[in-house]
Amino acid sequence: MKREKMEYKLKKALDAHRYAHTLGVEQTAREMARSFGEDEEKAALAGLLHDCAKCMTLTQMLKAAKGAPLDAVMKESKALLHAVAGMYTAEAVYGVTDPEVLGAIRWHTTGRAGMTRLEKIVYLADIIEPGRKMFDRLPALREACRRDLDEAMHMALAMSLDHVAAQGKTLHPDTLAALRDYEPYAGEQTAE
Repeated sequence: MKREKMEYKLKKALDAHRYAHTLGVEQTAREMARSFGEDEEKAALAGLLHDCAKCMTLTQMLKAAKGAPLDAVMKESKALLHAVAGMYTAEAVYGVTDPEVLGAIRWHTTGRAGMTRLEKIVYLADIIEPGRKMFDRLPALREACRRDLDEAMHMALAMSLDHVAAQGKTLHPDTLAALRDYEPYAGEQTAE
C-alpha cells in the first residue's frame, strides 16, 4: 500500500494527537536507523504504523488480535494489547507482510528478550520522539539513543519498571525478560 493511502487510513483511525505522535516516531525511527545502519524504510514504516490500533476499543483490539496467545494482563490492558492488535492490523488493513516490520510493531510496548535492532529502534523512537511530553530522564535517554542502542534499551526499560512500580502495578513478564537482557549496561548509566 502506498504511503498516501496509509496516511489517509491512519488519519481516520487515530485522533489528531496520536497521528502527530506516529509521524514523530516515523521520523525518529528513520533517523535512528540511519545512525545505526538499519533499513530506514522498514524503520519508518514500523514507526508510522506502530500505534495503528491504539484508538481501538479493548473489544476491537481483542478481535484484531485474532486469537493470538495473550496472557491475562494483556487481555485487559489497552496500553499493552494495542501492540499485538497493531501487528495484525498492519498486516490486514495496511498490507504489511515483512516479518521484521511486524515484529517491531508487536514489541514496541513491552519489549522482549532477544530484540532485533529494528525492534529496539522502534521501541526507543516511541519514547523519545520530539513531541513526547517531557519527563525527568528524557534528555539522558535521547542522548543514550545517539550512542548505544543496548545502553538506551536498559535505560528505557528501567524507566518503565519505575513508572509501572509507581502506579502499584507489576511489569509485564516480556518487559522483565527484556530488562534482564540489558543488565550488563546498568553500570554504564551510573558512570556518567
